[in-house]
Amino acid sequence: MGERLRELRKKKGLSLRQLHKEIGISHITLGSYERGASQPTINNCYKLCRYFGVPLEYLFLGKESLKNFHDVDLVVLFNKIDKLDKEDRVIIKNYLNKYLNAKNELNKIRKEGE
Repeated sequence: MGERLRELRKKKGLSLRQLHKEIGISHITLGSYERGASQPTINNCYKLCRYFGVPLEYLFLGKESLKNFHDVDLVVLFNKIDKLDKEDRVIIKNYLNKYLNAKNELNKIRKEGE
């Protein structure tokens, strides 16, 4: 996990101290995570994953956790989307969340009508 955390941090061009300022976990603690000397709490895992925009499984399982798609077209689309700038990704995520929420509501209404 430490190697993946270091990779994510370096990809953003951050030092441990800069990452500390961004997410509120001390640079000493972050360094111990990267060295594998300690494991993060679930709360700190959540902070790290939210900041870096990766699923929780990624910290522990690496890229293998991102390969669980069964629809090849979705994999291709999500890889293209991942290369867009942050603003575009936020718009797409918001759209997908709204679509999924609307679909869930429609399913609830259908079940109630049965």
